[in-house]
Amino acid sequence: MKKLIITLLTFLFSTSVWANDIYITQSGASLNLDVVQDGTNNVFGTSGARASLIGATMAFSVTQTGNSNILAADVEGASASVDIDVTGTSNNIVLNCDATGNYNCDNWNVDIDVTDSGSTGDSNDIDIDVGTIRNSADSDVTLQITGDTNTANIDVDGASAPTSLTIVGSTNTFNIDVDGDGDSAGHSVTMHHTGSSGNFDVVVSGTNDANTNIITSGASHDVDISQTD
Repeated sequence: MKKLIITLLTFLFSTSVWANDIYITQSGASLNLDVVQDGTNNVFGTSGARASLIGATMAFSVTQTGNSNILAADVEGASASVDIDVTGTSNNIVLNCDATGNYNCDNWNVDIDVTDSGSTGDSNDIDIDVGTIRNSADSDVTLQITGDTNTANIDVDGASAPTSLTIVGSTNTFNIDVDGDGDSAGHSVTMHHTGSSGNFDVVVSGTNDANTNIITSGASHDVDISQTD
């Protein structure tokens, strides 16, 4: 088993800003990768140069603390456990499984927690795609956000792919699209929202096993739900 632990600290001085930039390309099974970034302008891959982790039976963990965090990764392979914890404002997270179509992303477990740092204007932007080209099976995505001005897009293609989203804050916009094989114990979307100015769009598809459970609170909701079986 490969086990990598990366811990970086940055500090803000009166005359300069220091940042962590990490770019990783890794291939092989049984990777255990822990990344900890603490400071301002943390970067783990970018939209133009994503971190690439390829292989089965993977454990991938990232913790970012600070403002203006960027995390962009293509994680491909079956039996992956992904745990992302971000605390701060202006966070940008992009996570793709099976972005090239070379690997299935079956038995995936994704858990993402984004928490504000007590400031206003948290501006979190999260984009998750599981089964981008090939459908996933037996995978689940859990996203929890605490803060304001949040945007989340979750697209999960595959059988038995439950998705859970919890957002607490205001001015939230998020879209969930779960489709692929249904029956039995197939599609499932669970949402919990607290705040104002919500704009939600949920799509689940079948055949059969399309389950949606939504609890929301606040003002000015615009909710569109489409289910097929």
